[in-house]
Amino acid sequence: MKIINSLLVAASAILFTACDKTEGALYSGDTNKVSFLSATTSMNMEGGSLKIPVGRTSTAGELSVPVTLTASGEGYTNVFTVDGPLQFANGEGKSYVTVNYGDLSTIDPSSLPVASSGLDVNVGLAFPFTLSVAEENVSLSNIGSVTINASNALKFQDMGTVELNSEEGWQGEIFDVEIQKAEGANVYKVVSPFGANSFAFMIKSDGKTVVCPNQVIYNHSTYGAVSMSTVTGTVEDGVVTLNVGDYTVSAGSFGGGVEIIKLPE
Repeated sequence: MKIINSLLVAASAILFTACDKTEGALYSGDTNKVSFLSATTSMNMEGGSLKIPVGRTSTAGELSVPVTLTASGEGYTNVFTVDGPLQFANGEGKSYVTVNYGDLSTIDPSSLPVASSGLDVNVGLAFPFTLSVAEENVSLSNIGSVTINASNALKFQDMGTVELNSEEGWQGEIFDVEIQKAEGANVYKVVSPFGANSFAFMIKSDGKTVVCPNQVIYNHSTYGAVSMSTVTGTVEDGVVTLNVGDYTVSAGSFGGGVEIIKLPE
């Protein structure tokens, strides 16, 4: 038994010694191949450009790799552009693709996220697009493209007072309300029109269609939060018409209505 135990100990020592040995490169594929760090990522838009990290399989010498930008949104490739090929300097194992973007008001975001913040609302825009490198340039990690979920939080400026015709809407009368416009986007915010929550809407790039997500506009003393839901909208000659499918509460609906807003000139 002592002889057998000695042999087992010796074999274990050889095995662990072999496992600990890591001489040489762990990567055995081709040099100067590249890969994105993930298949999807979310980025905040700020300052007119985005920088997306890319790694390569070696650091020796300079390397230039073309990058292609694609998007399903109409006009996206005119607004979002890649600032030349991906460049690695000698000694660099990581570099960045720079994507510049221009006038966002000329394209439509994939969504208009709106989140309540007290009686105010935080509003953003979402613009997804994809970056890709050719298959022959991709490393063994095989992440040759990345979908970028680019978004920004909008800042609003006061635009004064406008008329809100709610005769066939929630309030049942015509009155003046404060309105704000987002910087660099055709998004408007109506400030506490019914003495409670503000709400936001967007005019699409066609200049005719209005997008207004479901939003809380009032707090009913009996039924609680009232949401303006299933809204379709149009704009003509500076007048926005919101056709509200339902003013909903947790117990049901007060039915639909119409809110008409004259935009500031």
